[in-house]
Amino acid sequence: MSKINLNQEIKTIEKRLQSLIKSDDPILESAANHLLKSGGKRVRPLFVILSSYAGPDQANESAYRVATALELIHMATLVHDDVIDYSDKRRGKKTIEKQWDKPTAILTGNFLLARALEYLSYIEDPRIHRTLSSAITEVCRGELFQFQDQFRSDQSMTNYLRRINRKTALLIQLSTEVGAMTSDADAQTVRTMRQIGHYIGMSFQIIDDILDFTSTTEKLGKPVGSDLRNGHLTLPVLLEMRQDKIFKQKVALLHQDADAELFEECIAQIRRSDVIAQSKEISAQYLNKATQQLDSLSNDALKPLFQKIIHKLQHRIR
Repeated sequence: MSKINLNQEIKTIEKRLQSLIKSDDPILESAANHLLKSGGKRVRPLFVILSSYAGPDQANESAYRVATALELIHMATLVHDDVIDYSDKRRGKKTIEKQWDKPTAILTGNFLLARALEYLSYIEDPRIHRTLSSAITEVCRGELFQFQDQFRSDQSMTNYLRRINRKTALLIQLSTEVGAMTSDADAQTVRTMRQIGHYIGMSFQIIDDILDFTSTTEKLGKPVGSDLRNGHLTLPVLLEMRQDKIFKQKVALLHQDADAELFEECIAQIRRSDVIAQSKEISAQYLNKATQQLDSLSNDALKPLFQKIIHKLQHRIR
């Protein structure tokens, strides 16, 4: 296994993304470029490339096509998500809807998705297309569940875990699973890579949900507590509701036009509560499960690279 330069891999993906968002329509291209330039961790494409070293046919063209396409699909979901949530900011910049308008935002998301599907069409392996299609359908269901669960104070922990699995973990799981498929890895290795991606994805979203309360507006690129303001009850909120009945009553009073002071009160309570530590522990448990799965892989050279990313994820909340 040749040495993998993660920074160089990100640059390769960036070049491909820049090429794919070009369009004969200047508005579509500008809007897509606006989102691309706002940044992003490019976690999903990195996991595809890393996972493509799990089998004998390493880092081939199919792996790079999947990596780039998955980032485009992720970008498309972000654009549509911002429309659903009426978001003003994404990574510190105006959302496409705010910079242009709602139709432009929706069409830009569709454009990115179409570009991704076109880029994937050159891959001949039907397993890859079936796996991707099935997962994208589930991601759409995850978005729908999130919309249906808005401001629902009676939702369960199962609701939350199901939602973040479909909305976030699934694309990371897809990255590791399909990445391994592109390398012609055996069925057991593909299953292991799928599990690794699932556990990392679950942890990744929980960390984001924690940072939404513990970080700053500058670092988040949006107001602290945006999830709660948008009616998304995340792990810290659900844990606090479970241990404080008065807090649960307050959350039940929240709605889109509720008094800003009530939101601030709830956010402040979460920030000083021990549920932040509890949430970190749950996130760590998922990462530990990912590490255990890594240990079962036969490719020893792959393990430290995944460990490096897991280590970075763990330190996002310290």
